[in-house]
Amino acid sequence: MSRTPAYRNFFTRSALCAVLLATPALAALDLRDYDDDLMRDLEKTIKYFEPDITAQNSQAAKEDAEILLDGFRYTEDYFAKRGKDDAVAISRDGSRLITDVVQKVEKGEFDAAAASAREATQVCKTCHEIYKPRLAR
Repeated sequence: MSRTPAYRNFFTRSALCAVLLATPALAALDLRDYDDDLMRDLEKTIKYFEPDITAQNSQAAKEDAEILLDGFRYTEDYFAKRGKDDAVAISRDGSRLITDVVQKVEKGEFDAAAASAREATQVCKTCHEIYKPRLAR
């Protein structure tokens, strides 16, 4: 009996296993249809969000919050359509935090609002660690 079939069988199974393991990772990185302009706007806005709050600029903070909420809603919908439950949960956490910030700003609780804004920034980073392609960072 020849060893060639067993040898080929081993490599065929190994290659199939590698493809199956890589497929979810590759699918997670295929974001070609994501709105890149929106992401750039969100990244710019999140940089000014906490400084606007600490400066007690309620109007600017609320404008920032609306942009961020729109972005989290878009992201939630985008990833829900792709079955990425972790990203949906991250987006919902972000929306919850931004809503919390707005409520605190309206009450004049700027220190607490700034703390929630910092948490929202971490939520963004969490999703980027998973889904944002390394070359785009």
